[in-house]
Order: sequence, then C-alpha cells, then structure tokens
Amino acid sequence: MQGSLSLIDELQETLSSGSGVQRADILRRVTDLFLQGKDAYSEEHVAVFDDVMCYLIQKIERDALIRLSTTLAPVENAPKRTVHQLASDDDIAISGPLIEHSPVLGDDFLVDLAKSKSQQHLTALARRRSIAERITDVLVDRGNNEVTLSVAGNHGAQFSRPALLKVAEKAETDANLAETFIARSDIPAEVFQQLLREATEVVRRKLLKNADPPMRLKITRTLAEIASEVSREHAQVERSGRSATSLAHLDTARLKTKVSELAEAGKRKETIDALATLSKLPVATIKTLLRQDTQDGLLILCKAVGLGWPEVKPVLTGIVGVTGEHDLKQAFDSYVRLAPENASRVIRFVKSCKTVSKSDLQRML
Repeated sequence: MQGSLSLIDELQETLSSGSGVQRADILRRVTDLFLQGKDAYSEEHVAVFDDVMCYLIQKIERDALIRLSTTLAPVENAPKRTVHQLASDDDIAISGPLIEHSPVLGDDFLVDLAKSKSQQHLTALARRRSIAERITDVLVDRGNNEVTLSVAGNHGAQFSRPALLKVAEKAETDANLAETFIARSDIPAEVFQQLLREATEVVRRKLLKNADPPMRLKITRTLAEIASEVSREHAQVERSGRSATSLAHLDTARLKTKVSELAEAGKRKETIDALATLSKLPVATIKTLLRQDTQDGLLILCKAVGLGWPEVKPVLTGIVGVTGEHDLKQAFDSYVRLAPENASRVIRFVKSCKTVSKSDLQRML
C-alpha cells in the first residue's frame, strides 16, 4: 500500500512537470501495477488506469509506446481507450501487436480500421486468431497480395461467398495463393471448380505437383469433370447450330447492336442466341437466368458482356416484359450501380455451376 501511495505522489508530480523520460518510467510502473492486479480489478479500477495511460501516451516516446502496445496486446481486460488509441496509430510498430492480438478490439472498430489503414495494418489484421465475415470482406476488397494470402491461410477467418469468389479469382494466376486457398475446408465445390476451370496451366500444374494424394485426387477428378462439361457445352452448341452459324461471324460491337434489334422485334429465341454468343454461355443457361423471378440475372449478364443501357432496355421490355416506368427506373438504377467486375465474377461462377438460383445471384452482389 505504501508503495502504491508513493507511486501516486510521484505520478502527480510527473504529470505536472516531469520530463519525457520520467513519463516513460512512470508509464512502465503504472503498467506493471495494472498487470499485477489485473485479474482482481473492477471496471472502475481499470477505468482509472485507462485515464492515466491515455494521458501519458500522449507525452512519451515511440519505444515506450511500442513496449506498452506489446504488453497490453494479450490482456483481456486491458484499458479500452488506451488500446483503441494505440491500435489506431499509423505507426505499425505501435498499432500492430494490438491489431493482431488484442481481444479488446471489437468488430466495428476492426472494420473501420480495415477500410482506412495501410496494407501493413491489414496484414496484421489478417493474422488475428478469428476474423468475422464482414471484416474478411474488406480485407479481400482492399488487401494486396500479402494480405490476401495471409487471410486465405487463416483458418479462423470466416468468408462470405462473394469473398471466396474474389479470392478464387485472384488465385487463378497466383499459384501460391491457389495452394493456400484450396487447403481451406470451407470452400464450396462450385468455387473450387471455378478456380480450377479458370486457373492458368502453370497454376494447375503446380497444384497437382505439390498437393498431397487426397487433394491431388480431388483436383484430378474436378479437372476431368470440367473437361466433360466443356465437351457437353460444345456439343450442345453444335447440335443447335444457331449461334455457331448465324451469329458467330459477327464482331462484338455488331453483336451488341443485334441484341437490341432482336429484342425490339420481340424475337426471344434469337435474342437468347445473341446473348449466348456474346457471353459464351450455353443457351440453356441464358434461359435459366431469364426465368428467375427477378431481373438481377439478366442485368448481371448484360453488364458482364458490356451492353449499355440503350441495348439493355429493349431486352427488359421486349423479352422480359418490364414495361412500368417505376420498374424500369429501378432496373436502370441497379444497372448503373452494378460494377462490371462484380458482374463478370458472377458470370464466371455461373459458368462453373450446373444451376444457379435467385438467392445465389443476390448473395453474390
């Protein structure tokens, strides 16, 4: 008790007139005092330490801040404001230990941090023991190759379907990322198939070379399924003969115009053929997208093949039957907001699936 009273007296004097060295020393001693009794302190006691630490960390040198951050990182009841202040620092040496390890930091704070801080901060965040889905979404969106590789290899990170698709897309040309990604246990079969379908030959060879026997067997079987599916698609086009003979000779610009012309004339079958040729999707898949009780599938398809609104509107009115001014305005707003890269990613997913539902489309946007 006498030692604590002496420290309090010294603290008051240091806060009012002490040097930087004295403040660093008093911060170390305050921290030691906190750690000695952290399991017994009430919230009110911790709040007192928080007030003192928050004041001191504004007045001391970088090395002392790094030591404090490292010391507090694993502590479950560490002073909250102090932890958040240090974790917000632009200096990764100060903020990094807390970002990576502190249980005090909540998901809302971590999402904001992921949206605003440097790639080094994102890398530290990607190494946390557990990462919520909405944090992973931001890491995949903003992160560079190092961040993506780190979070893909973190089995405590939860992934949404869109995030899995984005990582799969990045892994198509990155063998190291592909190897790390396929080792996850939460990859749906269709995402695994999409990665192998779109992967470069270099990536495929490395995956087969380095995989353990069970994974090598899985990759081999999936590649065989992809090859069979591609053969069936080619056979279907040859049997129909329509897209291959009447439209395949047209260049992309003319095909886009043709879609509009056919739709305006109400020629449903021919419009579907044109969209199939543009997108390189089977006619049956185009029909499936048009049958969904939402325009999402059609809008995604049109955005992915690069149609402008003047070409899309006739398809909506002439083929789908959207005529109301309000419905067309809603469709236009959705089409403008839809990013081409998101639309292309969904179409790649559709190509890797035998079926696609309305809920699938909505989840992926």
